[in-house]
Amino acid sequence: MTAGSTGYATAAPVKIKFDRLVAYSTLQLPLAMAALPVVLNVSHFYGEILKLSLQIMGPIFIFCRVVDAIQDPVIGLISDRFTRYGKRGRLAFVALMTPLLGGGFYMLFDPPDGWFGNQTLMAVWLTLALLLVHLGYSGVSISYHAHGAELTDDYNERTRVTVGREVFGLLGMTVAVVLPTWLTAKFGDSAGYSALGLIFLPIVLLFCLPTFVWAGPSVHPAVVHPKGTAFIAFFAPLKNRLFRRLLLIFVVNGAALGVAVTVMLFYVEHVLKGGKLQAGIILLTYFVAGAASVPLWLMLSRRLSKAAAWFTGIVLTAVAMSLALLIGPGDFYWFLAISVVTGMGIGADYGLPPSILADVINSSEGGDTKGKTGTYFGLWALATKLATAIGAAGSLPVAAMLGFNPATGHYGTTALVIVYIVLPVLIKIGAGVLIWFIRIEAERGSVRDELMRR
Repeated sequence: MTAGSTGYATAAPVKIKFDRLVAYSTLQLPLAMAALPVVLNVSHFYGEILKLSLQIMGPIFIFCRVVDAIQDPVIGLISDRFTRYGKRGRLAFVALMTPLLGGGFYMLFDPPDGWFGNQTLMAVWLTLALLLVHLGYSGVSISYHAHGAELTDDYNERTRVTVGREVFGLLGMTVAVVLPTWLTAKFGDSAGYSALGLIFLPIVLLFCLPTFVWAGPSVHPAVVHPKGTAFIAFFAPLKNRLFRRLLLIFVVNGAALGVAVTVMLFYVEHVLKGGKLQAGIILLTYFVAGAASVPLWLMLSRRLSKAAAWFTGIVLTAVAMSLALLIGPGDFYWFLAISVVTGMGIGADYGLPPSILADVINSSEGGDTKGKTGTYFGLWALATKLATAIGAAGSLPVAAMLGFNPATGHYGTTALVIVYIVLPVLIKIGAGVLIWFIRIEAERGSVRDELMRR
């Protein structure tokens, strides 16, 4: 036994070869590619193209999100149960859930032609498709991410795993921005979205196979659950105080993105006076910058700490977003430059917290929850969706209250500036204050203490 970087006893660290790291990471591309259209394109497709009433769509989205959030801890618990089938047990569960992800995504964008115009039938189809794609996405992502946290016990290798995975994730988001725009421009809205659903199926197959075949086994033994109710098992990780602190910062920080994403298209159209093309270019720049910044955050986390590197990313994003207060109509290229910097910040937001989580799970703080990675990631997924929901739920009502509400003919751009820039910056500042003072890494102090010691 040797002492790991976090100070707790571990087996000899596993050095992950580059080809194995790539093989594990590939599955994140279709996961990310699926996530963004469900957020950005589904409401446009069903509302603008299929003419499903927004009054019907709203409750459907809320219902499906509630079900999605509730199922995450359950899926995490099931993933832990699958470890009894061997060190690739989690990947076996991923393989079972992948067809649900592909099938649900295809259903979303290729509803039966004969149902167009029928509000009831389209509402039923949308509900079933959303429930299926959420189930598939959660089933795949929770177990897949848990397996990644168990590929090594080394502090820095865990960061390599998460940032390598998120490189493919950000590439997947880039594809998710470009592909719908290109397909709908070439084939028309309805046929373009149908093609998107169809193209997703071979992409899932192509990018999941390397993960299933070459990702490698877990270094952890099978999870043993003590006797007790399922409810207690679901929320047992909350006994870990570092996990509670990490969740708090993660939810606060993630709410900023939830606010911004919801009104982004409105901001580009009404404040920058741009169109779909400009919005697509901004998103593409944002995600490409995020992917390109991954080596920077990996290097910085090794030089300082993961929490300190994350704090740097939060500050960088807040400063860059604040500069957007100085731009207005026609300042597209200035905003594009800001998007490069905020994109770099998203690289830190995506790559570093899951690596910190992997350390926290296996630290001495974990107690009898140590190693129950699937259960942890189930709650982590719930927190991710909670952060997005908090941001999305608050942004549109605040914008309407401040004077931006297309339904009533009000297009106040000041409201969009406040919601798209001021609110996310304030939220980021709050997250930065938390991470500055609160210890979230195993056997390390707060960011302030760490930097002062240097």
